[in-house]
Amino acid sequence: MRSTGKIACLLLASFSWGAAYSQQDATRPATAPQTVPQKAPQTAPPQSPLNTPGGKAQTGGSVNSATSQPESAPKRPTDFPPIVPAGRPVIGLVLEGGGALGLAHIGVLEWLEEHHIPIDRLAGTSMGALVGGLYAEGQTLPQINALATGGDFEHIFSVDSPYSDLNYRRRQDRRDLPQAIQFGLRDGVSLRNALLTDRPLDKFLREEFTAYNTSALSFDRMPIPFRCVATDLNDLEPLVFDGGPLPEAIRASIAIPGIFPPVEYHNHYLVDGAITDNLPTGVLKNDLHADLIIAVHLPDAALGRGDLSSIVGVFARAFTAGTAHNVQQSQKLADILITPALQQYSTVDYDKGAELVKAGYEAAARHSAQLLPYALNDAGWQAYLAARQARIRPRPGLLKALRIEGGTAGARRTVAASIKPLENLPIQANALSSALTRVEGGGTYLSNFQTFAPGQSDNLSATQAQGPDTGVLVSLNHVHNGPPFLLFGADLTAMNSNVTRTTFDFRLIDQDLGGFGSELRSDLRLGFLTQASLEYYRRLSDKGYFLQPHLGFLRQPVYLWSNQVRISSWLQQMAGGGLDFGRTVSRHTQLAAEWREQAVRWHLQLGNNTEPDLSGTAQTAVVHLVYDTAETGAVSPSGSHFDLSAGALYHTLASENAPLIQLSTDKTLSIGDDNIFGVAIDASSYLRRNVADPLRFSLGGPLRLSASSIDEYRGTDDYLIRAGYLRRVARLPSGLGHGIYTSFAYEAGEVWSPELPAFLREDVLSGLVAVTPLGVITFGGSLGDAGRRKIFFTVGRLF
Repeated sequence: MRSTGKIACLLLASFSWGAAYSQQDATRPATAPQTVPQKAPQTAPPQSPLNTPGGKAQTGGSVNSATSQPESAPKRPTDFPPIVPAGRPVIGLVLEGGGALGLAHIGVLEWLEEHHIPIDRLAGTSMGALVGGLYAEGQTLPQINALATGGDFEHIFSVDSPYSDLNYRRRQDRRDLPQAIQFGLRDGVSLRNALLTDRPLDKFLREEFTAYNTSALSFDRMPIPFRCVATDLNDLEPLVFDGGPLPEAIRASIAIPGIFPPVEYHNHYLVDGAITDNLPTGVLKNDLHADLIIAVHLPDAALGRGDLSSIVGVFARAFTAGTAHNVQQSQKLADILITPALQQYSTVDYDKGAELVKAGYEAAARHSAQLLPYALNDAGWQAYLAARQARIRPRPGLLKALRIEGGTAGARRTVAASIKPLENLPIQANALSSALTRVEGGGTYLSNFQTFAPGQSDNLSATQAQGPDTGVLVSLNHVHNGPPFLLFGADLTAMNSNVTRTTFDFRLIDQDLGGFGSELRSDLRLGFLTQASLEYYRRLSDKGYFLQPHLGFLRQPVYLWSNQVRISSWLQQMAGGGLDFGRTVSRHTQLAAEWREQAVRWHLQLGNNTEPDLSGTAQTAVVHLVYDTAETGAVSPSGSHFDLSAGALYHTLASENAPLIQLSTDKTLSIGDDNIFGVAIDASSYLRRNVADPLRFSLGGPLRLSASSIDEYRGTDDYLIRAGYLRRVARLPSGLGHGIYTSFAYEAGEVWSPELPAFLREDVLSGLVAVTPLGVITFGGSLGDAGRRKIFFTVGRLF
């Protein structure tokens, strides 16, 4: 932790936790390295193009508990490539963790390359592992610099899985309860084990290290032999990766405790290596056998007033002290210590990538007198580059074999069907990640994949040619704390001269009940209204056909208005059930035929008895189509949502049979990063049939004619048009949401009822909209025709 003034941001967005529990001193003799248990290697079955027997493959290279060893300790056999040009010292570079500060490592590398100083060995922790891994695999510095300055790092932080990756039902949850906190109920009540989801991070790493995502990889055979450090929660020791899938190794090294989930690796749980060895010079010396050690140290910020003004600040500073101690010990092994001037930056300043890169370059330049004696002449430099280039691992070839381990038979079938279209196409990480969202999008499985070469030995020497991998191994694992899951959230809607509405929302989901993809979902809302529902979504086939019986109960007050004066209060009660049959076509689309029957009671509680109490039944039958390409469940920067129901209302109390049409659609468009334009249309109609008041539609309230009272207008036919503009004025820390927007909108709505001719209401509104992990917070005011004006405040879902 570097800047306690921004500690909240750090806990959400730093690649280096910067804390330490205990650390083997860099000069302390170590016992023999411990090895994390390995899965037994198996050869991949070279069967027909794609196969899914559910067999297991070797899952990794060795992972050693290794920091420093005494200089007299015997050196283990290695398969390091020869030093080019021969006869010079082995030069090693170690990169410290430090969140966004680690972007300074790129500047150091730029100076070293510019002055022809070779790097023969490379080790790193946390952000140092990420930058070091990119360089060690053969990416060029312009490519790495583009990542640092192009905003890619900012996009890997997210509190929730991206909306675009969710299946249709989880999208429903996100739209219905954008403010919900999720609890797992598998082993008692528990929250998830990290603040952020790791799916965007995993996707980023697999795409950046596509050619090195294999268990057959020895890090000694990379263009630059490489090591990265994680912390083993089982043994409370540092772990040094020297082989296996590179994305998994780096993912473990940057797993900030409490921020990103731990990495499960051979029944061990790994987190950020900064806790135990943030500057792994001992690894560079004793494992990679470097003769010259160049270390890049990212300095800690000085003690500030914010460090002592809160519990979090004191906690952060105390753990920073532990990390500082292990770094101080590691610095003793460095021959050249480069320390960029970064005191004015924090670990979350990813938007200042260019400045941080420049600071690293300038820091290396200050050590030119120490570094330049190791520079190569032009011929030697070109020979060094050619040797490094020759060791770059070929990218995977055409997909010829698929293996799946873990999960139920239904989940494995879903994976196989999702990847089938990729057969005989080049293996690409982004395409595989997208395909696996079909199983991950349900929220019960985490998936991982790596490549392999069917029939090829895993033990190639440094001189043997490596053929491209043509197989993919997919591993499925259940999420750690569910199902079942409980979603909980709260809603508040308040307007002047109106009734404040507060509800507490609960949703219980028991997924994969009765088979993969089937689930039981029940809702309970308490407060201003009481609502309970239960539905069972039964998946009938892998093509998405389903059957869904459901039951429900609603009890709520309904207020009738005249010129913004409340004239009566009614109690509406509805109870019943129904059956839906349809097809979930994709995560974007569902089509269903829906039937339901309800018992309805409409009872006067307060005010003038202008209408009789009613009691009876109502039946509806509709075809329901939903198409959703929005980016988020609340305020979407772009995309569209289309929801149409068409059918009939019949056998209904005090009403004639009537056609029924309901439409809700919206479209948003982003211009630049901070501007959102949107338009929405809502319409409901019984085609001018006389339907009793309990079943009529309503308009009025925030974003539904905002200058009018909530549900002020009731009728059998209505429409509402909204057009608006949002301008972002502040960003929330990475992963916490879009930010805070100013909003401007125009609304126009018309209502018709048998008692009153159609009338049009218009208004304009302006306010602030904050899109946060706990839902949408709005504060604004609206001015409308007929003397209507309101100030409103909402928390939770959009009204």
